[in-house]
Amino acid sequence: MLTSISPLGERARGNRWWLTVGWLSLGAVVGGAVVGVALGAAGQFLAGSLSDGARLAVLAGACAAAAAWDMSGRGLPGRRQVNEDWLVAYRSWVYGAGFGLQLGAAVATVVNTALVPLFMLAALLAGDMTAGLAIGAAFGAARGASMALSSRVRTTDDLRQLHRRLDLHADRARRLGAGAAAGLGCAAAASLLAL
Repeated sequence: MLTSISPLGERARGNRWWLTVGWLSLGAVVGGAVVGVALGAAGQFLAGSLSDGARLAVLAGACAAAAAWDMSGRGLPGRRQVNEDWLVAYRSWVYGAGFGLQLGAAVATVVNTALVPLFMLAALLAGDMTAGLAIGAAFGAARGASMALSSRVRTTDDLRQLHRRLDLHADRARRLGAGAAAGLGCAAAASLLAL
């Protein structure tokens, strides 16, 4: 999808890239927020009886596991992608918002990092709808922002270069994700020690 919704692709379909990406970004924030609110609400019942220390310990452990998993390079099961038939069947705002909702909802598309289930666990452990909303919206915004990578694709050569760069930097991106999980785990552990 990252390379399908580029200035080159949108121009070929007679659409404005920035407008499609705007709808996609909005959809991603909404999708993440909805999942975050639902998990935060569920956490009120499921994790509500856990102490703050227990929640932080679970989060710190999950962060360590997520970092280790992503560093292993094994990936996660599942290969579902958004339906690319939408690109020619619907208006740009429909497929932009629809793809964004699926990206923000996390598990409706391919799950290629352990940060996805980690976001969901964090929203659940927050045990609060407002905190879940913030966590989910931030997650969705980050996923929607990935579309900026295709902003300079104006020709087929640009598209090939983007694919090469994505392949070239895949390990670095994986390590950055693992580092983010480890950093969150360290923050949770530090908060646990401060209790």
